[in-house]
Amino acid sequence: MDGVISGVFQLVKSGKENVDDGKNLLWEIETVRESLETVSAHFEYQSDPDLVEACIYEMKSLSARYRYLIREAKKLGITKNISCSLEHSSHF
Repeated sequence: MDGVISGVFQLVKSGKENVDDGKNLLWEIETVRESLETVSAHFEYQSDPDLVEACIYEMKSLSARYRYLIREAKKLGITKNISCSLEHSSHF
């Protein structure tokens, strides 16, 4: 999953509203991606069946949210640019 969103997303459309929406969406995508990584790491160390099950449900939930956010990014015209990182996307 980490390869899916690596790199930066740039807003292709112009306009202040689209830029603000894009910045918020990028932040949320990154947050969900980081949460997925955290839950995945926790899953690796769980031995209790209930905690394993909780991790699985949380990963499924986060994955569904991630897919939704990616769809929304595509609707706004946000595309992946591997040559940059999110820290360098201050041009929004």
